[in-house]
Amino acid sequence: MSATTTSSFHGVKTNHRIGKLLLWGMLIAPLLISGCSIGDKIDKATDKVSDIAGDTVATLDNAIDALDRNSSSWQAVLQDTTSKLTKDAQSTVRNEVSDLLNRSVAATGDELRCNMDFIGTRVRQALARIRARLMHQAVPPVEPALCHVVPAAVDMALDPGRRNKLEFFGYDFDTTPIKVTLHDTSRTQDVSAELDRLTHYHMTLNLGANGVPLSKASDKLTLEWQNRPISSIAVIQPATPVCREKIDTYARDTYLSFTPPHTRGDKEFAGHGPEVWARANWSSDGTHVKLKLWMKARETRSDWTTAEGERNETYYTAPPGWRIDSIVSGLESSAHYVDTDHNDDRQGGGPNGPVKEFKFRGDHDGDDAGSYTGVDVTFNPLVVKLVEVANCAPASAVKSLQVKDLIAPATIKRLQPMMLKLQAPKP
Repeated sequence: MSATTTSSFHGVKTNHRIGKLLLWGMLIAPLLISGCSIGDKIDKATDKVSDIAGDTVATLDNAIDALDRNSSSWQAVLQDTTSKLTKDAQSTVRNEVSDLLNRSVAATGDELRCNMDFIGTRVRQALARIRARLMHQAVPPVEPALCHVVPAAVDMALDPGRRNKLEFFGYDFDTTPIKVTLHDTSRTQDVSAELDRLTHYHMTLNLGANGVPLSKASDKLTLEWQNRPISSIAVIQPATPVCREKIDTYARDTYLSFTPPHTRGDKEFAGHGPEVWARANWSSDGTHVKLKLWMKARETRSDWTTAEGERNETYYTAPPGWRIDSIVSGLESSAHYVDTDHNDDRQGGGPNGPVKEFKFRGDHDGDDAGSYTGVDVTFNPLVVKLVEVANCAPASAVKSLQVKDLIAPATIKRLQPMMLKLQAPKP
């Protein structure tokens, strides 16, 4: 039995080798008959694959550039990009872009409560991730984005039937785990099991009798991503006060220098531009204000030498006992121009966004991309609204509950004097 098995096994291996040799002969015979070398044919096939990949990257680059110029045009950009990815070898990327279009269109209903520029920014980030995967580069994680919570707080004095759920509206809720924690006076409890992802832009949290166990000791609920809170919802108890608020202004007295890495071409602009884009954003996670500075410089003709990248850093940290409720000053500054000489170019960001002035280094003698081309940024003052971190209800949440009639009359009566005191002008 054993001998028979061994003989059969070797027979299979022998037949497999013969089959491979026959197949290889069928493949190379046309090449020999044609008079072309195998190496030439392989090189041509490799060049064709390389050309297709290059065309795909160029199409994605053009889409990203279009969104850099006008993020609100994301729908037309995605439709145009899908129509240009026509080769069979581009089908995977075309499907990804088509799915992104459908996903974004679905998230534009009234309930999303995020503006079109926000969606455009998310679309650009998604296209950049598709491009990075195609180029075998590091792909950044997909961070969920929260735009709105309904109701903004939970009033325990309200009839239970009128406070039986929380609704979260945003983007990319389905791509990564999201944790929900209930905070009491003496403990925290993971209640993520009560979170229902209806779509990638809409989630609900069950606060009913069979849901999150709210009690007289509950302080707040937090939404967390990668161990970082992304939202806090106050639970208003009979003694919960209104949180104190204050405005803080931070003026950075140093500039930031950034040289994006070389991503394409031979590193030398050679007097062909470059065309330059830059954008700076402030965003808040409640504890910190993060700065994202992105720059791209691209040669204006083939071989399209490019330097592109972004720098992320913590720009401001809330003082102990306070959290950042909102950024009062402008959130974004941008610049776009074509370099025409070897001099530094100053582009005003303006008084309302993060950047007071961009100072660009574009083309010069020698290699540019990745070593010379970059930007120095000076900043406008950052103005933030701070809210006390305590067992309290933010005034903005109380106002939102009043507008939506999701707060008990007795609670309004109790909190009104505190609200008026907060609104009173300081002497």
